[in-house]
Amino acid sequence: MNNIRLLAGVALLALITASCGVTKKTGTSQDKTTTPTPVVSQQNHPKVSSEALAGEWTVYTVGGNKVTGEKRPYLNFNMEDHRLYGSNGCNIINGNFELSGNSKLKIGDMISTMMACADAPYEQAINLALDATQSFDITKKGHEYYLELRDNHGNNLMTLRKHNMDFLNGTWEVSEINGVKYDNPDMQMVIDIQEQKLHGNTGCNIVNGSLLIDPDKSNSIQFQNLATTRMACPTEIMKGETALLVALESVEYAKKGKTGTVVMLDKNNAPVLVLKKVDVERQ
Repeated sequence: MNNIRLLAGVALLALITASCGVTKKTGTSQDKTTTPTPVVSQQNHPKVSSEALAGEWTVYTVGGNKVTGEKRPYLNFNMEDHRLYGSNGCNIINGNFELSGNSKLKIGDMISTMMACADAPYEQAINLALDATQSFDITKKGHEYYLELRDNHGNNLMTLRKHNMDFLNGTWEVSEINGVKYDNPDMQMVIDIQEQKLHGNTGCNIVNGSLLIDPDKSNSIQFQNLATTRMACPTEIMKGETALLVALESVEYAKKGKTGTVVMLDKNNAPVLVLKKVDVERQ
């Protein structure tokens, strides 16, 4: 009889312990879902239609923590076949997504490569956020779009940012360098944001390079790996070429100027270049 009572007591104690464990786990989970806060106030910035979901987004926050580091996680939404692909900071991920109503979003059938990374602090949080996503909102702030993924209670799971620097796409004439006006129609450049490339003419030589958009800076644009041909030209034209190349290497930001122009600025927000859009008929 004593053995039976002892076994019953042990079973009761185990049941109480298990119940406490479940309660504690549930409470912890609830705390985690309510901690994250939206990066962009929906009241202060206009909402954007779901069409803006298309394209590549950089993960800005996940689980309430700001994402940093050189190898930045990203997601790319393909609206034609409703496919999602990207990187969680370590592995390449792919899946499907479904849209319904004005803001419903369901992500599923996710698959991933199986690399083991020594430093991938956001991988698990991103995977869990994608799995729990039930809705979204897109807002615009300046040239940038912010995408908030939310759970079924409306809590923010992850915020992503997309730099809207497409206004730089196209062919441009250099009309001003460091406050000095230029009127050389041969001094042109073609900027391709999607391909992240620069191709142009310094007024004397062909120039090629790559673009970098810093995900931590607004209106960011940098020109890198600039290379030119080696043709010799008259002194004044060569001076303009040198001034242009030095200015390009100092560019950190870009913004729209007067109609048909953009202004490029250095790290101190001082204008170093003014570009004028070339009409299609003239190209």
